[in-house]
Amino acid sequence: MRILMTGTTGFIGSRLLETACKIYGADNVIALSSRPNENCLNTIIYDRTDFHISEDDFSRLDSVEVVVHVGAFIPKAAIDANDLEGCNGNIDFTKKLLKLPFKRLKRVIYLSTVDVYTAVETISELTPTMPQTLYGHSKLYCEKMIAAYCEQKNVESLILRIGHVYGPGEEAYLKFLPKAIQRIVNDEYVELWGDGSELRSLIYIEDVIQGVLRAFELENYIDVINIVGGNPISIRELLNLLIKISGKSVEVNMHEFKGVKRDLVFDNTRFKEYLEVQETSLLEGLTLEYNHMKNLK
Repeated sequence: MRILMTGTTGFIGSRLLETACKIYGADNVIALSSRPNENCLNTIIYDRTDFHISEDDFSRLDSVEVVVHVGAFIPKAAIDANDLEGCNGNIDFTKKLLKLPFKRLKRVIYLSTVDVYTAVETISELTPTMPQTLYGHSKLYCEKMIAAYCEQKNVESLILRIGHVYGPGEEAYLKFLPKAIQRIVNDEYVELWGDGSELRSLIYIEDVIQGVLRAFELENYIDVINIVGGNPISIRELLNLLIKISGKSVEVNMHEFKGVKRDLVFDNTRFKEYLEVQETSLLEGLTLEYNHMKNLK
């Protein structure tokens, strides 16, 4: 199997590339990247301005059977979720990707996001899509483009909507969990907005990687699978678990939260049934992330 992968320098993509090379062989995995990738010698470099690819690389596309589209603008903080340039870039990049001359393509796997869903008590693949941000809209539009392309080309498509991923490497994002770990590591107080009762469902990075890899060879046609955690925990309980892992006495400064509270709870039945991934326990995953960030200090 010859695989072409985008987004190979990101949080998920870099790990996915490394693992895929080990399983399928480095010669069978091609990274499509805007810059050289130290983890993959088999890289096609494109020009961000006009998506120019050298003539010598077109022959390498001929044998590609599976495209795994990971690359995208992902907001590193909530304030970036409506970034015009970044969100429009998601659509533009996907459009250019689908114009490449694939001759043996059998499947396109697209890593989308649970941000495409409307707010409901428990989110599943059957939950209506109604994004609240430009980022969510851009990912949903890319889903539609890929589905239309695959129907026209008689190619299978699989949409993997990724949930809230945590683990080593997450420190690049300005989210509650990595910020809290960093402050605990630095012996600083942690800020908590509201009472911390909101529920979150987290999934460990390596569980995501295993799920995507198993999707490569999924025999039954499934249009959408949510790769999400199935064990919700409140933000306050999450913080308490982090403090327990650290073994420290941590001051928690609580602030009034005037925004809209929202629980994020998922039904991950499809994930478990079709991709058969055993979830890493939250205690184990958080311990690994805490020790990783502690070692970065």
